[in-house]
Amino acid sequence: MKINVVLILTVNLWTCQQSTAQTIVKKGTKYDTIIRKHVTKPVLKPKPKIAIVKPPDTTKIVVMPTPEFVNQPYYFDKDNNKLIKLENATAQMVTRKKTLGLKGAKQSLTMDGTSSNIRFTAKKDIGFMIKTSGDVIDLTSYIKLYQFVPLDQKREVTINSKEGLLTDKEESKGKLINFSVKMIAADNYLIQLSDQLEAGEYGFVWVKNMELKEFIVFAFGIDWKSSN
Repeated sequence: MKINVVLILTVNLWTCQQSTAQTIVKKGTKYDTIIRKHVTKPVLKPKPKIAIVKPPDTTKIVVMPTPEFVNQPYYFDKDNNKLIKLENATAQMVTRKKTLGLKGAKQSLTMDGTSSNIRFTAKKDIGFMIKTSGDVIDLTSYIKLYQFVPLDQKREVTINSKEGLLTDKEESKGKLINFSVKMIAADNYLIQLSDQLEAGEYGFVWVKNMELKEFIVFAFGIDWKSSN
């Protein structure tokens, strides 16, 4: 009987340990929970953009005209920003010996007509334009501006004169007009006169080859009545 009691106690003890083991709950790591209050942010209105108004550009870019033909001077009308073609005339180179050369000799350019059909009014800022072929180094050595003198239904200017052994009181006809040249673009030049042209007849002449007997003259005239 004692053995049975001991067995029963042993079984009961083992059952109690199993029951106790089943009721043990393993506690894990504790976490803190933070509760934040939701706050609705106010909607910000975008700042109005300030429009910057620029003043209108009053600067007007003027494009200068370009000559159509090469080696031909044009009158530059600054007021209307346009070019006016000059008269194309033919002049003959005439050499005259006076008294068999004793009074010297004179070379003159003579062309028909006492006046040009291209007329302008004398201005202080009168100018011309010319376009070259690109092989011109010094334009003033190739082209000259002369004032011609009307004489016997012709226009004449003295190019060269040579004195002789005897005195000759005959004066040269016409004169050479000085001008300056300014490059405004590739192979394009502005011809500017240093002095105001007086009323009369004028012409540009290419003098690159003075051995020629015939020359092209780009002629124009300044009206007597309109000149100051």
